[in-house]
Amino acid sequence: MRPATRAEIGRWDELVVANPDGGQVLQTRAWGEFKRSWGWRPTYWIAETDDAEVAVLFLRRRIWGFGDLWYAPKGPGVLDARALVTLLADRRAMRDAFLVKVEPEIREAGADLDALRRAGLRKSVDDVQISRSTIVVDIDGDEDALLASFKPKCRYNIRLAARRGVEVEAVPMTDANIATMYSLMAATRERAGFFLRSPAYFRGYWELQAASDQAQLFFATFQGRVLAGVVATHVGARGWYKDGGSVKEHSELMAPHLLQWEVMRWLRGRGVRSYDLVAVPHSSMLSEDHPLHGLYRFKSGFSETITDFVGTWDLPLRPRAVGAWERWGEPAAQRLNRHLRHDLLY
Repeated sequence: MRPATRAEIGRWDELVVANPDGGQVLQTRAWGEFKRSWGWRPTYWIAETDDAEVAVLFLRRRIWGFGDLWYAPKGPGVLDARALVTLLADRRAMRDAFLVKVEPEIREAGADLDALRRAGLRKSVDDVQISRSTIVVDIDGDEDALLASFKPKCRYNIRLAARRGVEVEAVPMTDANIATMYSLMAATRERAGFFLRSPAYFRGYWELQAASDQAQLFFATFQGRVLAGVVATHVGARGWYKDGGSVKEHSELMAPHLLQWEVMRWLRGRGVRSYDLVAVPHSSMLSEDHPLHGLYRFKSGFSETITDFVGTWDLPLRPRAVGAWERWGEPAAQRLNRHLRHDLLY
């Protein structure tokens, strides 16, 4: 593994899209540079596997008393355990690291997890991203066929919203629109009870990714009032439902269903062929008491097929330091970030 050249960093996103996984928005240069403002140093690497060169964004953070913590958000962009093991075999660049965290989008079904363990990797206690399990909608092909692939109730809700006057529009990342989008997420947070980072955090990457032509904000409105919003991201032929929110009022209008449908249509027009709805329960945990069950109920209207990835894996390079980090260092860092910055560690 070697540092990317200046020329390679200049066309970084092209290299990311050429990765075996087709590219990941959290491996782009915009995401790396955004995280620079939140305590991480983005570093860009070119790694060799048996089959291909892979462009890898590693975020690095100096932890006093421990060394460097390395983290590849939703990366490296490989598709099987063998390639990941090969990529991580050359550890000379990691000489200052005490822990390396990776979360490639390797499908859990059929993955050779024993090969990861033999290479010194171990499953992280907690996954960093909540998208270990997801629903990916194939939006390529005929539009009528795509609509017909949704559940009947989902199709009915899309048509109901349109018939009753809900309108969906792609809107610019203005100060007013960003404030509105954050308020929609805050309203959803009050109902669902999840942790919501600060407005400054979301503004930072929304604006940077929009400027990089990798993000678009959408609103669904009724009689001039915004009922729901989505920030969709995309790179190459892949798109993601990155952030969303809605108000409780006028829920009978089914605005979120029409909103997602119009987002898919917009992405199709940009050459995107798959739309990742991001977070649902693991396929083995589809009980109504799961905290993500409400999201699954909504998203499964577009497709019931759940993709489970292997999640976050750790490569401990200094076992004693990693043990101390896991026992008290990381919990303390998480608490400090929540209380002092209203933020998460990763």
